[in-house]
Amino acid sequence: MSDSVKEQTPELRWWEQLAENAMPWLFAIILTAGMTLVLAVNRSGTSAVNAVAGQPVPDDILAPRSITYTSDVLTDQAKEQAGNTVSEVYTPLDLSIGRAQLSWARAVFAFVETVRADGQATKETKLSYLQSITGLTMETQVGEDLLNLTQADYEFAKSNILTIINELMRQDIREDQLRDYRKTARGEASLELTPTQENVVTNLAPQFIVATVFPDPTETAAVRQEAIDAVEPVVRTITKDRLIVRAGDIVSDADVELLTVLGLLQPATDWRDTGSLFMASLLSVVLLTLYWQQFHSWQLRRGNGRYLTSLAIIVLIFTLIGRLMGGVSVTLLYWFPIAAMSMLLAVIFDVRLSMLATIIVATLVGFTSGGSLELTVYIAGGGVLALMLLQNAYTQRVNAFFRAGLIAALGHIVVIITFRLPVAVDVVEILQLVLYGLGNGILSAALTMVGFFIMGSIFGLTTTLQLQELSRLDHPLLKELLRKAPGTYHHSIMVANLAEQAAERVQANGALVRVGAFYHDIGKMKRPAFFTENQEGDSNPHDALDPESSARIILSHVADGVELAKRYRLPDRVRDFIAEHHGQRVVKSFYRKALAMAEEEGETAVDITQFCHPGPRPRSRESGIVMLADAIEATSSALRPDTVKGIEKLVNSIVDEDLTDGQLDDSGLTLGDIKHIRASFIETLKGRFHVRVKYPGNEALVDPEAANGTELAPSVTETAVPTVPPPVSNLAEESLPTPEPETS
Repeated sequence: MSDSVKEQTPELRWWEQLAENAMPWLFAIILTAGMTLVLAVNRSGTSAVNAVAGQPVPDDILAPRSITYTSDVLTDQAKEQAGNTVSEVYTPLDLSIGRAQLSWARAVFAFVETVRADGQATKETKLSYLQSITGLTMETQVGEDLLNLTQADYEFAKSNILTIINELMRQDIREDQLRDYRKTARGEASLELTPTQENVVTNLAPQFIVATVFPDPTETAAVRQEAIDAVEPVVRTITKDRLIVRAGDIVSDADVELLTVLGLLQPATDWRDTGSLFMASLLSVVLLTLYWQQFHSWQLRRGNGRYLTSLAIIVLIFTLIGRLMGGVSVTLLYWFPIAAMSMLLAVIFDVRLSMLATIIVATLVGFTSGGSLELTVYIAGGGVLALMLLQNAYTQRVNAFFRAGLIAALGHIVVIITFRLPVAVDVVEILQLVLYGLGNGILSAALTMVGFFIMGSIFGLTTTLQLQELSRLDHPLLKELLRKAPGTYHHSIMVANLAEQAAERVQANGALVRVGAFYHDIGKMKRPAFFTENQEGDSNPHDALDPESSARIILSHVADGVELAKRYRLPDRVRDFIAEHHGQRVVKSFYRKALAMAEEEGETAVDITQFCHPGPRPRSRESGIVMLADAIEATSSALRPDTVKGIEKLVNSIVDEDLTDGQLDDSGLTLGDIKHIRASFIETLKGRFHVRVKYPGNEALVDPEAANGTELAPSVTETAVPTVPPPVSNLAEESLPTPEPETS
């Protein structure tokens, strides 16, 4: 690229450079503070006694000093007891209830007298009338007795019932006393009654007795509150060396309060311990930051800090989970899903960074859980084994993460058996821990899938699940590309195959490379006829345009592609391939055409910036590979080299030109990577443009005159037809008249 073009590349302002350099260390400061706080959870000191409310204590607990304090627990208990001693308060006696019951009884007897005087009704009919009285249970014998009594006996029985009602309904009768008062009503029957009269009185009189007083909730609450308010705070005095809880006794809430006041359950802050945690956090974060700055700093400018933020959040969350689990129970740490963190970081960053983070988190969790070597090796071993199975985490399918989870479980089990067998052969305990390890692996795999969804949704990071969805050829955007620009679609597939093999050679994200290659040219759908691979016949719409207009149309396919990617919500890393796959190259064919026209018209200069792609240049290894693969596939499709030297010259020319032009300076590709990429491209093109040997007898298929007039039936297996696809080129803006590896 000429110097005039290089000057178009915007340089970062000094404050932007300062912010970019300071971002990792700002991240380090924040993460160190967060890690220290997380690790310090429930670790400000060590309790002097082991006592839990409702549980027995293993040893006698003595008061270390004399103390007098106001016991909130005992005061609350005294208030509760005072409130419970207050009896229910009832409403005053309501005599209107007694008068109503007496009136009802008289009405009943008036009806009975009417029935008794009915001369037309039969005895059975009269009995049915009596039994139909609402609110009164009239047994058959009682009804018959009422009907059979003489008038004098009836009047005496009636008078006795009314007297009982009048006397009892003047009493304070509560609902809970109603049964006793009805029993009293039966006992109030006059001794002068005949058996028949007594039967009538003892059955009917109790039914008219009802409650005359009722609970008063408002007054009861007021009285209870007065009793509670009258309770004085309970002051408790404990002398030194007094026995607080005897070994084996159940610890009460009052005991816990006393132990807390004495400081036996509220440990004092140990600043030396906090300082130790701070130093451990600082060392861990510095290691992570230095590694990230060395190998992943390119992600800062591209991701606007999202990658650093996601790294900090993942490490903090899993450290917090491990710390909380260890705070509850050391045994619970056997469920700590470290492999989920390992696999998440492997996909978002790489296996090496993930392995470093896994070892760091395992060490910190083990350190804060009593310095257990077993737990440290248990946690680290499972995570590292999962990473070893994944190898290239970018290309793995979903089921590979579940396999990795099971391998992590196997690592957990091996560590358990290794450390437990020499100590004690408790088969039940070992089997229990083995089950914990197995469950840990399954849980880790499931959490990895959840983590992919969350990180992709919140931070917009490209995950394995997204890449698998986008790599499906039935994706709506790819189907639209096939329908509108079939030549571009075929070119994109070929670029994907070429680039993916090269990516695997240098341990780049092969799945991302393939997906990026699929979508890198989708902008050509807007004006497909202006690109060579989509043109049919000899017609070329650029023949009717000036070079500047043609270049403007060609250059616009990048911006059109980015716009389409946003509309279809493609991940940011996939959009990068669309924006970066031409870097800041010059559209040479139209630039040369413009120079020729300017020379003919006597002009001396042509603005080269009108023929330059806006960029940016590739900012990742993956987009750099696709950029090279795009140019090589397009040029090879146009020139169709049929010799090894021709293929090597084509590949080396394009790669060397981009290297010299500085197009790969920001990609992160090393010279060693580019060496392997060259070899991969050459090997792939050799297989693609391989021509079979021309067998004798097939000359007529190539040159009819060479067959000396002999007509031979073509043999499918002996034809000298190159095993290559039809001509498809990415050189929409130029058709190479010479084997010069120029690209769009």
